[in-house]
Amino acid sequence: MFIHFRIVLISTIISTFSFADVFMTELTDPQNSSTAGRYVELYNNGTEDVDLSTGWALQRWTNDNADPQSAVALTGTITAGGFYIICNDDTKYNTTYGLTCDQDIGTGGAADGNGDDQLALYNGEVLVDFYGNIGEDGSGEWHEFEDGRAERAESVTAGCTDTTG
Repeated sequence: MFIHFRIVLISTIISTFSFADVFMTELTDPQNSSTAGRYVELYNNGTEDVDLSTGWALQRWTNDNADPQSAVALTGTITAGGFYIICNDDTKYNTTYGLTCDQDIGTGGAADGNGDDQLALYNGEVLVDFYGNIGEDGSGEWHEFEDGRAERAESVTAGCTDTTG
């Protein structure tokens, strides 16, 4: 019985460390326009590739709403030390940046924030990273990035799970 418990505990600790390896590094609202290719950039700080289709999702709170939109499931793999771009529209993203995003999750959802929203990254039920302050419109606040972008400092190596900023 004790050995079984120890195996479960060790497995939980190892999987918890792997959750912290993927986090958001950039959120964008170029020219405050949904036609300009909005996106969310993820980074895998770990030493192993991560299969995002195993329960990873993005979720957005719009303006000052206390209730979020439905979470959007992620797909694909983010390589160790690699980036993964989730956009609101692959054609718009390609037109704006000349690149192809890794996953197009559509307009109106998690990758389509207008710079005053809140955004969460989940692995299953576990909150891995959060940006903003739930229930607070970001306009004029520290987490506003309208007409621009929010970019993590290079020194950051893990996500933030504080939903109050």
